[in-house]
Amino acid sequence: MATKQKSRATRFDEAKSLVSDAKSQMEELRDELQSWLDNLPENLQSSNKADMLNEAISNIEDAINSCEEVENCDVEFPTMFS
Repeated sequence: MATKQKSRATRFDEAKSLVSDAKSQMEELRDELQSWLDNLPENLQSSNKADMLNEAISNIEDAINSCEEVENCDVEFPTMFS
């Protein structure tokens, strides 16, 4: 017996949920890097390491913003009879 495939809307909602989970992971990573940066010794606060941390944090924040765009996206799927 063949299994019924989930609706497109359900599959889309599940994909958005995966994006939401990924966003949570990215937020944790960003917070870890921010903590690392905040706790750098004073003599390293203007170092290459600090620059690398700032760049990584910025890139993660860009990715988080992209995830938020996906989370806020709604799609109305046409039905067979519409």
